[in-house]
Amino acid sequence: MKRIPVTAKILAPIALKRDRQSDRSGSVRSVTGTAVRGALASLYLQQHGWADDTFNRLFLNEASCRFSPLDPGPKYFPSTAASCKREGINHALVDQLWYRIAQHYTAGLVAETAASPWRQCSKERCQADLKRHDGFWEERANNDLREMNNDRQHVAAHVGIDRHTATAADAILYTLESTLPSCEKKDLYGWLLADDKALDGLKELLASEGYCISVGHQRTRGYGDIRIQFGDAVEAVDLKTDAGNWKQWSQKLVTFLSSPPLCVPDIDPEHFYFSLSFPTGAIFVDKFLRYSLDPATMLSWLSPMSSVDNAFPIQDRPIHNFSSGGTMRWITAVTKHERLRGWNAAHGLPRQFEWSVARGSVYVYCFQGTIEEREVLFQQLKDLSKDGIGLRRNEGFGTVIISDDFHYQFRNQREVES
Repeated sequence: MKRIPVTAKILAPIALKRDRQSDRSGSVRSVTGTAVRGALASLYLQQHGWADDTFNRLFLNEASCRFSPLDPGPKYFPSTAASCKREGINHALVDQLWYRIAQHYTAGLVAETAASPWRQCSKERCQADLKRHDGFWEERANNDLREMNNDRQHVAAHVGIDRHTATAADAILYTLESTLPSCEKKDLYGWLLADDKALDGLKELLASEGYCISVGHQRTRGYGDIRIQFGDAVEAVDLKTDAGNWKQWSQKLVTFLSSPPLCVPDIDPEHFYFSLSFPTGAIFVDKFLRYSLDPATMLSWLSPMSSVDNAFPIQDRPIHNFSSGGTMRWITAVTKHERLRGWNAAHGLPRQFEWSVARGSVYVYCFQGTIEEREVLFQQLKDLSKDGIGLRRNEGFGTVIISDDFHYQFRNQREVES
């Protein structure tokens, strides 16, 4: 499969509730991959009337076609990103992952003066605490970034409709929060993984509707229209380039931990460190179909996370023997569960609740082995980056970034123009 960048222009306000149970529920800022896939599948059935082989290839086969969320920005901040509590990224933006790794090696006993750059804003006369920073951003030149606009949410009041007379119902009003169109050429960003046949089928389907689809709530009242545009297809993974970047990421991490102000002892420069980031979230289950926060429940070659009681000292954590030789140890993770909700339009019923790993979650591991054994690991990481992990991957879940460069670029505090 190839990776195709996707952009969308909002033609009418989009209303997607956070919780289907409440008429006061706020609107989410992203169009989920589930909603995009469902809108296209509904359009296909309207045109063809039944689910044929092409339908199965586009919407049921994860090996042929996968849909990502459509977000207000090309990238999502990892859960390790933090900013000034008062002024946001205008004062300070820092990624705390490498500092968290140092905390694990020192059992959390990092000197207060050494920890200050990852706990407090270093802006003169500020010194406010740093708190987690989430949202969407796009990359600029010189390793800089621009945070995407957050002020396009709108609340409108609507009149209820009487089911018997099909006219305005007496004394029934409700509010609806939605995302408004902007003056930009692109409002939403995403991607598509598809083989050539699936891509041709999608283009033919969208071309018949002027590349427009409807998503979200209140579509009969004019909400939810967006126009899709495809970019140029690229190869999803380049092993030679990525392996070189992964090695550099590990070497930079070792240098960072060994140098002031952290000066973490017992860091072996021959060890290979890597991280797994999940910018769209993931759904992990074990062999008994119980939801999990640990990727190792679905990857036998990955080292399992340690229980809280056995987390420290880090040298006593269980060592996982890699299948082709070498050993691996889990280092740290920044993650949490989120509940997935949805609506099954085909059955007219709510979808079953599921638990997912939150967007932006990050896991870090350390591998020790020979060059030959490390090459086998690189192949495993390549397959993971290409195939993803977990359930519902054709709806965008389970996308993996190996050793995200964001952690290196913002390892120290920086001021960023929002």
